[in-house]
Amino acid sequence: MTFPISEMDTIAREFDGRMGFFLEDVTTGETHEYASSQRYPTASVCKITVMAELFRQDTEGILSLGDRKRLEDRYSTHGSGQLKLMQDEPEITLRDYCRMMMTISDNMATDLLMETVGIPNINAFLDRLGYSNTRTSVTMGRYHYRMTYQDDLPTNRANDVLQAEASAAGANDYKSISYSDSPENNVAAPGEMGSIMKRMYDGSLVSPEASSEMLEMMKNARDDRMIRRDLPREIIVAQKSGSSGRIKGNVGIVYLPSGPMIVSAFATANSNDVRADEAIAKVCRLAYSAFCPEVLASVTA
Repeated sequence: MTFPISEMDTIAREFDGRMGFFLEDVTTGETHEYASSQRYPTASVCKITVMAELFRQDTEGILSLGDRKRLEDRYSTHGSGQLKLMQDEPEITLRDYCRMMMTISDNMATDLLMETVGIPNINAFLDRLGYSNTRTSVTMGRYHYRMTYQDDLPTNRANDVLQAEASAAGANDYKSISYSDSPENNVAAPGEMGSIMKRMYDGSLVSPEASSEMLEMMKNARDDRMIRRDLPREIIVAQKSGSSGRIKGNVGIVYLPSGPMIVSAFATANSNDVRADEAIAKVCRLAYSAFCPEVLASVTA
């Protein structure tokens, strides 16, 4: 068995924008990659790195996942998640904030955890692992403000209203850092993210216990647009997706009957009419068809 290289590369090459991916069939060791060492904006996929640093600090006794922290009303309510519905400053554990970050992509939980572990510490951990093209450099609030020409505003609930209005009016700055591959943005190389997932799978990301718990959290994510799109519901996927307009990404492990497959894919479209998520889903389908065609047959039957 081997990946259908020509068909997969054609999708990436003809994509109207930038696209890169890394795939590995863990059982056979077979891999295929396309532009996988380049940096791409991640949107919410960067939350994997926040989780990894959180678990590292828990393992080393710097903090505890059981520590409770109050969600103060100074945090921005932007973007995805449910914590923005809370009005009375709830106090929950760091573990539960992480669950919300990884399962429903809660941005308030993410920004609180980024502040807790420290953005410089996230990147220092990535450096120690050898991942120089994967950077988590800004909070999700700042990331979204930059998209709408509002980088000069502090991220808070009052300015969230202005940010939401600007976004609804289509005031998108496609030349902003948020759409770029600058290390000052949240970016990743598909190959490096694939390696992070391989470490998590074999238990060497932080520790075996931490790797196992991180994967369990990722198994509860339910995005169906990319890695999961053509899979039957019974197939387990540990994943984190990212989606911010033209920016799409999906990283995870697909537990196919033939064995686990690591998928790491990112795409940034040149226009709003281009479906970056569709391109990623097509690459994934080709990969599944080569190594485990029966799962696709069960969906189309």
